Amino acid sequence: MHNILKTLSESQTALDLGCGNGSFNYAAYRCKIIGIDIILNAAELSRDGDRLQYIRSTAHQIPLAGNSIDAVICHHSMEHFSSYTRTLDEISRVLKPDGMLWIAVPNGYSFDDALYRFTDAGHGHVNRFRLDPLIQEVRIRTDLKLVQFFALFSGFVYLKKPLPGLPSLFGRFMRLLPDSLNRGCVLGINAATRIIDKAFGLRTSQYGWAFVFARNKVSLESLPSYFNVCWKCGSGHGADYLKSSGRVSSKLGIRFFRCPSCQANNIFLEPPKDLS
Repeated sequence: MHNILKTLSESQTALDLGCGNGSFNYAAYRCKIIGIDIILNAAELSRDGDRLQYIRSTAHQIPLAGNSIDAVICHHSMEHFSSYTRTLDEISRVLKPDGMLWIAVPNGYSFDDALYRFTDAGHGHVNRFRLDPLIQEVRIRTDLKLVQFFALFSGFVYLKKPLPGLPSLFGRFMRLLPDSLNRGCVLGINAATRIIDKAFGLRTSQYGWAFVFARNKVSLESLPSYFNVCWKCGSGHGADYLKSSGRVSSKLGIRFFRCPSCQANNIFLEPPKDLS
């Protein structure tokens, strides 16, 4: 979403819909930001005078005036909305004619989503999306056209310890593992899915997609799909950057990278040709 938010000025407003404690780094941008969620923990919310505001509300009844928002951000939140179609109607209402919409969602029929639901971590996901039907639904509900989209890959971070709220047998088993063995399991799943993807042209390591929509033609920086994703914090990083910054090393024939965001060690694999 960086390519949208960095274009907004101090006088423009972004709406973080389903914000939680903030779905992105608010301090990195100059625009005004309104965060909306049904649960807001005041002690954990970022503050910056009048630039940041928070509203406790559902996503399908946005208490804002029409044509008042320059960019709507739905960053890993649409799958949680009880009525995402009504939410799209509301997004269409509050978004300015030249506004943009960012949506990041899981592929509801992927290996990653199946594993997420098997662990019972996915109990909050009430919507399951497919690529083309979601694009069509957004177009019909909002009159917004697809500007760009790209694949998001999983770090399987929901498998790491601690695992709160996982009552399934699998969740209880993972909690009993020593930290080192748990870490090894998550690293192994990351490596195995990516090796399979490279060998057979599959996408078992893919989490979902991110989309940018707009009514008018816009020129935005293209965003890459990162194949190497950290198991601990979930951030993705380009293979060329990891190598050029000296973060890739080799041990016993296995290549590792040190995550720039959290410094955790991960197994490194060269991405397929169409990925970064």
